[in-house]
Amino acid sequence: MLQGTRARMKDRLAEARLRETKFLMSFDLVSVNKWLLILLSVFVALNFFDACTTLLAIQAGPVFVEHNPIAARLFQLDFTGFVVALVLKYMPVLPLAYATFIRAKESRGLGLRIVKVSAFMALAAADLFYVLVVSSNSLNLISYYM
Repeated sequence: MLQGTRARMKDRLAEARLRETKFLMSFDLVSVNKWLLILLSVFVALNFFDACTTLLAIQAGPVFVEHNPIAARLFQLDFTGFVVALVLKYMPVLPLAYATFIRAKESRGLGLRIVKVSAFMALAAADLFYVLVVSSNSLNLISYYM
């Protein structure tokens, strides 16, 4: 009985790996690379707009507070803390840029596709998140100044 269960589990694992491999190999890397470049550019721009709107809000007065506890503590350290906060904010750009600009070679078939598709998903999610953050910051600033 245990041997039969174990054999079924191995068969199901092999089927799942085959499905996953077919799915990953179905992506056109040229198209994925174009989308990665677009999404990375949007990610960097949205991070910049988030930093700008946050600075504008903090300069507006005590009505606005930073809800990120790490950034809030760093902003209390004046310029040095601000620089450290910016470094921490832009740190995720490094691995995402690496995944975006890594060259495709035949020897890296499946591994490269895993990295590229994972970066695509991460950038898409991060861009959606930052669109919400920048929109929220902007709407709050607009309502404050109007």
